Amino acid sequence: MSASNPVARYGRLNIALHWLMVLLIAGVYATIELKGNFPKGSEPRELLKQWHFMLGLTIFGLVWLRLIARLLNPAPGAV
Repeated sequence: MSASNPVARYGRLNIALHWLMVLLIAGVYATIELKGNFPKGSEPRELLKQWHFMLGLTIFGLVWLRLIARLLNPAPGAV
């Protein structure tokens, strides 16, 4: 790394958190879409709602973790 550009790319932690959140957001979307395939009040539908809720809470927690990681590891400069 040169002195003029100390940060050449995002850190591994920021990259890992980004892709983890992508997967979790896809899971949240999938659970709410699949919920419609089951009748109201059925066990699979309730289970999908619970998963949707828990995945959403996990994303909320990761948002805070990403904000802290971003403060500790600044973004790379524009090229």
